[in-house]
Amino acid sequence: MKSKSRLQTARLSRGWMQGDLIEALVAGAERLGVESPSPASWKTLVSMYENGRRPVSADHQPLFREAYQATNEELGFPEPGILLENRTPHPPAGPLRTKNPVPISPELLTYLTSLLDQHAQAEPLVGPQFLLAPVQSQMPLIEQMCQDAYGPLRENVLRLSARYTEFLGWLHQDTGHADKAMRWTSLAMEYAQELGDPMLIAYLFQRRSNIATEAGHAGHGAGLASAALRFTAQLSPRVHAVVLRQLANSKAGLGEAAETARAIDQALAAASRGDDADPMAGYCSVAYIEMEAANCNVRLERPGQAAEIYQESLRHWPAVQERDRGLCLARLATANALLEDVEGAHQTAEQALGIAQRTGSVRILNELYRLQPHLAPWRKLVEVSELNRELDTMKRAAL
Repeated sequence: MKSKSRLQTARLSRGWMQGDLIEALVAGAERLGVESPSPASWKTLVSMYENGRRPVSADHQPLFREAYQATNEELGFPEPGILLENRTPHPPAGPLRTKNPVPISPELLTYLTSLLDQHAQAEPLVGPQFLLAPVQSQMPLIEQMCQDAYGPLRENVLRLSARYTEFLGWLHQDTGHADKAMRWTSLAMEYAQELGDPMLIAYLFQRRSNIATEAGHAGHGAGLASAALRFTAQLSPRVHAVVLRQLANSKAGLGEAAETARAIDQALAAASRGDDADPMAGYCSVAYIEMEAANCNVRLERPGQAAEIYQESLRHWPAVQERDRGLCLARLATANALLEDVEGAHQTAEQALGIAQRTGSVRILNELYRLQPHLAPWRKLVEVSELNRELDTMKRAAL
C-alpha cells in the first residue's frame, strides 16, 4: 500500500475533512515547537501528499505523526530512525555522530540507568536548576544509541530513552519552559509508540496534558488526558489514577466543578486498588489524589477543606521533597487568602518564595503569581506590599 493511500486512510478513518487535518497539523507544530506552513500552503501540500504527487518531506513527517498520533509504519513513511529527521529538540552539545561511537552494551545501559535514578532522587530536593545541564549532557549519547541500536537491546534503549526525555521534559516544565517541556515529552512519546507500550503511551499523554494545563491551555490538557483514557483497559490502577487526576486538573482549569469532582472520585477508587510497587506511578496513592483534589478546589476558588489537607500534609512532609513542599506552601497561601487569613497567606507565601529561589522552580513562582490577585484587598499592608514587590521583581527579571 502506497503512502498516499495510508495518509488518506488515516484522515478518513477519523472522519476528518482536509480542514480538520490542517488544524491538527498547525497545532502539532506548535506543540513540537517547530515552524509550520500557513493553512493555505498546507491545503496544497496535503493534496499533493495524499495523491502521491510529492513524498512527504522529512520536516513534515513529524507533524503528521503528531497530528494523527500515529507511527511511521501506520502513515506509510520510511523508517529514518528515532530522531525528528533534520531537527534536534535542543542545540547540540557537539557533533552527534563521531568516528568511533560508543558501543551499546548492557553495561552502558546499566550505567545510564543508574545515573538517571540518581538525578531523579535528587530532583525533589534540589529542584531543576542544578540538574538540567547534567541530564542535557547525556542526550547526544542517548540519541546516538536510538539511531544505532538494533536486535535484543533496542527495546531497552528505547525504554531508557523515553525515561530520559520525559525527565528532561519535566525539568524544563519546572523551570517554566513549556515549549521545551512539550518538545521533549513528545519525543518520549515517539519512543513509546515504537515500543507499542499502551501504559507508557497513556502516561506520556497525561504528562503532555499536565504541561498544557499548567501553561494555561486547559482545553488542550483535557483532550490529551481523555486520549490517555482510551487505554484504560490496559492500565495499572495507579497509572489509571494519575491519568484521572490530570483530567481533574484540566477540568478545574476550565471551571468545570462537577466534572472535576467526578474525575477525582474515580481517581481515588483507582488509587485504592493499586500499590506502591507500581513501577510507573507508585507515587499516586490515595493521599496523593487527596492532595490533588485540594489543588483542584483551590483552582475552583473553593478552599473548603483544602487548607486543612495542606496543613496536615506539611506536618508529615518528607525532608527529601523540598521542591514539592514549596509548591504545597504556595497553594496553601492561596487557600488562606481565599479564607481571608491574610497572616497565614503571607507567612506560607514567604516560605514558598524562599524554596522557589533555592530550587529554581518556576512552578512555585507561578502559584505565587496566581496568589497576588487574591491578596489585592490587603495590598496596602506592609507585609503584603513587600511580598508583591519581591514577586514583581522576579517577574521582571524573567522577562
